[in-house]
Amino acid sequence: MRMKKWDMKGLKGDIRIISYFFKLVNTILPSYIPLIVIAAFFKAIAPFINIVMPKFILDELMGQQRIHVFALLVGGVVIGNGVFNLINSFFATKVDIANSKLVNGFELHLGRHIMSMDFESLENPKILNLKDQALFPITNQGVLWRMIGGFINLLQIVLTLIGLVALISTINIGLVGVIIGIVLINSFIFKRLQALQFKFNQELIPLNRGFSYYASLASDFSMGKDVRIYNMPPYILSKIDEFNEKSLDGFKKIFGMQGKYEGISNINLQFQMIIVYTYMVWKVFKGAISVGDFTMYISATNNFSTQVSQLLTQFIEIRQMCRYLDLYLQFEALPIKVQKGSKEIGVLSSVNIEFKNVWFKYPQAKDYTLKDVSLTLNSGEKMSIVGQNGAGKTTFIKLLCRLYEPERGEILINGVNVKEYAFDEYTKLLSVVFQDYKLFSFTIQENMSFNQACNQEELEIALQKSGVRDKVASLDKGVETSLYKNFDKEGTELSGGEMQKLAIARAIYKNAPIVVLDEPTAALDPYAEYEIYAKFNELVKNKTAIYISHRLSSCRFCDKIAVFDNGRLIEQGTHTELKEQDGKYAQMWKAQAQYYV
Repeated sequence: MRMKKWDMKGLKGDIRIISYFFKLVNTILPSYIPLIVIAAFFKAIAPFINIVMPKFILDELMGQQRIHVFALLVGGVVIGNGVFNLINSFFATKVDIANSKLVNGFELHLGRHIMSMDFESLENPKILNLKDQALFPITNQGVLWRMIGGFINLLQIVLTLIGLVALISTINIGLVGVIIGIVLINSFIFKRLQALQFKFNQELIPLNRGFSYYASLASDFSMGKDVRIYNMPPYILSKIDEFNEKSLDGFKKIFGMQGKYEGISNINLQFQMIIVYTYMVWKVFKGAISVGDFTMYISATNNFSTQVSQLLTQFIEIRQMCRYLDLYLQFEALPIKVQKGSKEIGVLSSVNIEFKNVWFKYPQAKDYTLKDVSLTLNSGEKMSIVGQNGAGKTTFIKLLCRLYEPERGEILINGVNVKEYAFDEYTKLLSVVFQDYKLFSFTIQENMSFNQACNQEELEIALQKSGVRDKVASLDKGVETSLYKNFDKEGTELSGGEMQKLAIARAIYKNAPIVVLDEPTAALDPYAEYEIYAKFNELVKNKTAIYISHRLSSCRFCDKIAVFDNGRLIEQGTHTELKEQDGKYAQMWKAQAQYYV
């Protein structure tokens, strides 16, 4: 009773998943469902030509042997098969095209969902693990293709079975029960096999992740120097072998179970054939059916057995795909923090920033990363934020960018809590170059303007100010040059310093009133770094700017310096004021000053 109750609960869950699946299918491609119904109908009819027509051909051969009738019958088989093959090929092409559109639609739907997730979710390990569990079967195991194909096959099988049951029942409906019973036994074994495969695939996901990582170390040219200098090949190869061994153990179980299933299934099918053939031969000897009838019923029962087996197999396959899609639904159902603000930015003549008693800690973290931080940055002022690693500098920037929300306290822009602004509106205030900035496999111009109407004059100015204009001008296609070679074999691979200058140029081009530069010279050589410092005021002219750097020489360009330590704002002032206070900043300055001489 318990097992039955569990199965029903699982079936209800699968119905919910399938219902959601079809709703999404209808939303993405409304014409899809009518198309597969029509395609399945013609595919279901086609086999009956080769089941029914041989009966009449054999009866004619065993009877009057009329050549013209025989020719008509054979011609009917050939023409019928030809017509249905053409029809089915036509619809198969249509379905394949529709399937591609549907899978692309699913991927687009998935992409929209991921991009709508708040940034906090993207850094949560639990959510990242669930994402991998949800997406791996879809991207690597073709779950969507298998689900789509499963429903098409299922519909076709059901239509075919209706016709076969009607045909077989004209001689003995009991044969239907015998065949179904044997197929059910085989399907029970197959279900056990599928459950084992699902369990193994879940165990395989982290193994694949580990194997892929260590395999990438072996093949990644960029890591070649470190791998060789530190004699890492033995260790890397041992880890690859370790993950291979764990994977092979699972595959052995799967293949062993699969072999047992195939063996038992074949025995059961042979037993079925003995029963059906014995019964049909007995009917022929009694004169109840003709030789033509014998071939027709044998063909119908064999086809029925195959179709029932495929029906149950397909049903189990679809339920198995539901297990994978359930993981996706769990991922999609994750609560997304909606930025509640609705206020528009409008035209701001000045931008004043205030952190007011701000506290923040990351999810699952025990301690606060920022503790009671209060500071004010007036419009047009330049502030440098300094501190040791882990002091809270980058977290401060993430809160300002509203990638996270404070646990306590407020962040104000011109006296208005940033939460009151619509998020899309709020981002108009910010031009940011993160320490881990990203440039995309787009053209240089697209990386700057993101395919919006591009002002070429302002683009040139931004490239000039960041010091990368000459490099871009030297490229054959200029700003139309693609970065990287992912989609364009003529794409360019710029140096780290040049890429960083492009990131700075992108921030300049956006022309937002608040500029945030997080370690903007980390990848630059000393001369290029000096150029950026020399142009600092020009880069952020008339803007409110926040600058993060471990190189304190940059602080001299700023109006204010904020010193963070262990999540707290411990010092504020100018470069001269903080040196005179002989506090944390003065200590850090003295530690680095020897290298400036």
